Parts: sequence; structure tokens; C-alpha cells
Amino acid sequence: MQIPSRILYGGRQGAPLALIAATASVTMLFAATPFLITPLSEHYGISEGFAGTISVAQVGAFAAVNFVFPRLMRPSGKLLRLSAISLVALNLLSAFAGVYAVLLVLRVMAGAAAGTMTWLTWSNAMRHKRSMSSIAATGPMTALVAAPLMSILAGWGDQTVYAFLAIATVPAAVLWAPVAGRKRARGVISGSRSNRILLLSLFALTFFGSAMFINQTIVARDIHGLSSLASSIAFSFNAAGALVGARLSTRHRYPGWFLASIGPAVVITVIGPAWLFYVGMMWWGFAFWMGIPGVLQMLVDRSLEPSERAGDGQGVLALGRAAGPALGGAYVDAGALVALAVTSATGVTLAGLTVVGVKEGRDRLPPTDPHTIDQQEP
Repeated sequence: MQIPSRILYGGRQGAPLALIAATASVTMLFAATPFLITPLSEHYGISEGFAGTISVAQVGAFAAVNFVFPRLMRPSGKLLRLSAISLVALNLLSAFAGVYAVLLVLRVMAGAAAGTMTWLTWSNAMRHKRSMSSIAATGPMTALVAAPLMSILAGWGDQTVYAFLAIATVPAAVLWAPVAGRKRARGVISGSRSNRILLLSLFALTFFGSAMFINQTIVARDIHGLSSLASSIAFSFNAAGALVGARLSTRHRYPGWFLASIGPAVVITVIGPAWLFYVGMMWWGFAFWMGIPGVLQMLVDRSLEPSERAGDGQGVLALGRAAGPALGGAYVDAGALVALAVTSATGVTLAGLTVVGVKEGRDRLPPTDPHTIDQQEP
């Protein structure tokens, strides 16, 4: 969730600058969401819980694209540029929507464009291991700057935020990346049952996590009495932790335990004093990115080719993020933030423990499909 040093790091590691720019612009888009809830509520005269539907619409389309496009289209640099240009236009149009229903339609389309960019980026990263940590770290580095910036821009309203997002996407529309790959053939997919369990775990992780995460600005305001700018610092701490986690993610073999540890972090953001809000947010980012690349690698290990599950992995993560805010919005409108935290923490912890179980099982049992990558000769 951040750009400057990630661009340099990405260049050294072989990740094309266009992919770095694409990841940064998509991260900016999602980093803005928690800070848009209140401005959207005030601008369109809707409740803060209902304003969360902007995330449902946006991330729902993001998820759908990641599931469908790998089966229908071949990755290409031309498609990446077209998606980036579309996202520039859709962000700009969102600043002048006028009616909330129109804004929702525009954000569905923006989510689809962002989903296409993410699928293409991660397809490339999963083919080149040196690019994996580079792309993974771009998000946290971007968010480190984006959180306080979006908090300030949101003070001038949602229109200002969307106009800035349009500008931030321009580099991705201008730069070129030699993205290559092939459309996934129907029926050509690993028979690994454990991969399906991992995909369900990824969905649960972001479903329960996003239900709480998107409402953390409300937690900061209503429980801890923090200003929007003060709460944005917690999101920057989250991004800083995520950056460290992304860099260290390849140096351990316990992704599930790190993901399970997010549960207690979620709880302390609500029930502890204000300083624990910052601690919990930082650990949340650190543990999430210490775990996610490892789970994605576990998917690769039981696939027939590296990019086989790239779309599915990103798709289920996005599907969870799309559905989670609906759950969170119901709790918010009922004034049950503590209950939301407990529900979210329980779901995230169980998802992490499921990953632990899959990893332990793989160490003891033969693969369902003997043709998978980690069974092949180097």
C-alpha cells in the first residue's frame, strides 16, 4: 500500500513499472473506501451503514472479473492499458455522479477495471517468483501514504477523492508492461482438494476481516474519540506493518498462524484504550501480509502451472471483501461495534487455523493430483 520506494525495489527485482503503477492505483482506490463512508453519507443523505454498499458494488465486480476473465481472455499488456484508461475515466465520472444509484453503477464498472488490472498483475507475479514480493509490497507501501492523504482529501468531500483517484491512475494508463500468458483451458485445472479448502479460507479471511476493517474509522470516532486524521495514522501503521510483513513473508513457513493471530488484534482495536487501536491495526497489516503470500504459494504448489489459481485466489479475496461490508453495515447501523469485532475476530481466526490444518495435512499426506508443480522435477 505505497509507491515511491516500491517502484525502485520493483525495478530491481524485475517487476515492470507499469505493474507497480497498476497495483499502486488499485490500492489507492481501496484505501480510500473507509474514508469515503462519512462523506458519501453526508453528500447523498444516506446512513453510514448503507454507504458501505459502495464497497460491496466495487469489490463485487472486482471479484467477478478475477473469476471470469482468466477463463475467457488471454493476459496482455494491451488489456492492462485499456483497463487503466477505463479506470481513469470512471474515477473522473464518479466525481460528478450526482445520484447515488449512478455512483454505484460507476463503481461497479471501476471495480471491474481494477479487478482486471489486479488479475494481470498477479498473473505475472505468480509466473516470476522474484516479482511476487515486489508486487506484494507495492500495496502496503502505497497505503502508507494513501491513508492520511485520503483522510485529508475526504474532508473536502467524496468528489475531491474521486478526482484525485483519476489522477493517480494516469501512470498505469501511460506505462507499458509486456504481460503474457494464455487463457485457462476448460477443465485444465488441478484436482487438488486442499486448494479448494484454501480458497474457502481466503474468502472467510477477507469476509470477516473487511466487515470490521472498513468500519475502523467509525470505531476510532465513536469509541476512541479520534479525529479522521488521527484514525488515518492507524491505517498508515497498518500499511507499515503490511510492508514489513510482505518483505518477510518468504522467510517463514507458518502463514496460517500469522493469519489466525489477526483475530486478537481485531478485538483490541475496539475494547482496549486508544493506543491499542494503533497496535492492533499495525499487527493486522503485518500478520495479513506475512500470511497471504504464503497461502498463494500453497495454491501454486498444488497447481498444474503457476498462474492457474491467480485469478481464483484474487477473486475469492475480493469476494470476501465485497460481502463483508454488508455484514459490517448491519452491525454499525445497530450500534454493535464490539459485537462486530468479536464476530470478525472469530471468523478470521478460524480461517487462519484452517490454513494451518491444510499445511499440516500436506506434510503428512500425498497430493490429490500427482502432476502438480511441487511434485515435478526442477
